[in-house]
Amino acid sequence: MGQFSKDFQSLKEELFGKTRNKPDKEPNPSSKKPKTTNHLSYSTSSVHERQDPYFIQIGLDFGTSYSKVVCRDMMTNKAWVHIHPMSQDQELPFLIPSALIIKNNRIFHVEDTRTQYPENGLYHLKSALVLAANGHLDNPLLEPYRNAARLKTSNQFPAFIQTCAIYFLAGVIGEIRKKVRGRFPGFGDLPDDYMAINLAVPVEDAQQPAINSIYQRMLSESWQLSDQLSGHPPIHLKELISIRKQSLANKNHALADACFIYPEVSANVQGFVRSRVSSPGIYLFSDTGGETVDQSVFIFTRKDYKDHLTYLTGRVLPFGSSHIERRAAEKCGKTDCLSLENWRERKETNEDYPELKEAQDWISNKLNRGTEGTLALAKGKLIVKAQLSDIRVIFGGGGHCEYPYKTAVMDPFSGHLFREALHPDVIGMPVPSDLKLKRHETKWIRRLNVAYGLSFEKSELAPFTYPKDVRDPTPEEIWQPRKPTGHAPTKDEC
Repeated sequence: MGQFSKDFQSLKEELFGKTRNKPDKEPNPSSKKPKTTNHLSYSTSSVHERQDPYFIQIGLDFGTSYSKVVCRDMMTNKAWVHIHPMSQDQELPFLIPSALIIKNNRIFHVEDTRTQYPENGLYHLKSALVLAANGHLDNPLLEPYRNAARLKTSNQFPAFIQTCAIYFLAGVIGEIRKKVRGRFPGFGDLPDDYMAINLAVPVEDAQQPAINSIYQRMLSESWQLSDQLSGHPPIHLKELISIRKQSLANKNHALADACFIYPEVSANVQGFVRSRVSSPGIYLFSDTGGETVDQSVFIFTRKDYKDHLTYLTGRVLPFGSSHIERRAAEKCGKTDCLSLENWRERKETNEDYPELKEAQDWISNKLNRGTEGTLALAKGKLIVKAQLSDIRVIFGGGGHCEYPYKTAVMDPFSGHLFREALHPDVIGMPVPSDLKLKRHETKWIRRLNVAYGLSFEKSELAPFTYPKDVRDPTPEEIWQPRKPTGHAPTKDEC
């Protein structure tokens, strides 16, 4: 841990007591050193009297359909949900649509936050990024991007998608930074005032250096452009490309240190592993998003108050909730934005259509087999295969529901992978006590777990081991199996 993190940790322990999580190898967020005092004077004093620096950590969950943000004042260890200023959703005002519109070569953010498939829209940005990075440029999901780009050569296509993603992320980050400055008067007046940001990436993608580096570069560039593109001002594509070139020519490496990439599942369960209800063991996490179902089997260990997540497998399965409306639309021969939006509304209002039922059945079958593959891969990493029999299940994601998702994930536990049918416990995620939520807002937490987990300073996040780095570990290195329970001898045994 760097000197800044050590001094910051010392200050926190002095003010709030010793924290449980403190990984010993993590890069420091800044070389700056906050002044340590015995009180938080900035909470009540004027800007001119403030002695202690602000340190705000931003957790950004870049979602397929919606993005979510949780911010944390690291000096008081209190977190709050960032509310989307343009939201028209009174029940879920924190949802930021991850969709853009290109019209007449001008790009802008969607105005109607209740629409996922706008006309001339570029949606599912996160999935488009990964598809382009992996060279899957013919995927039907990229059709709206091909129509909008009108590029001379396909070689420019991945860069165009990255430009769109950077515009989206920079606009969101700029709005967050603006809100933070309004919440903390005089932010920036002290040289040690500091903001940092963490972004989540699925385990399967995060462990691939090429994709991980794309996200890292993109986040750093978005951070640098955030004040300029705050709130997504409509802009011509040529001007946006020019702004990017200028930013890259004047790259601020110090700003890049404020940007950190972290596995999505680790972020999702951060609140769980920190809670009193958590216990070491083996878990399957299944996160249903708009485009994909991200599944990971990990082993959670705790030693000397240090938590660690060892991933046995991490997979991204293409069966997210948007495939329900897409398959229903394809069944009717129309996959335009209007048709997709109509089927999405019918799906979310649980309307009874045979096209939707067929799509749900199709996903159930595919996800059943996919989950079986996830468990089989995890079992292959275990020397003592019986360890998998103690697995517990955690569900997450805005698209999760009983059918087809929960049913499809639970069915393989009664299949051929196990000698006897298993009935693993389903673990619920607790509502964090340090997140400021009103009573009626606690239902938000299912969609905020990733952003909440990312709101901790990076040296405090639970360390992890990627699946690719797990090579035939011994049971002692990963997890101690339960000791057999002895029984009292009978009179015949005496």
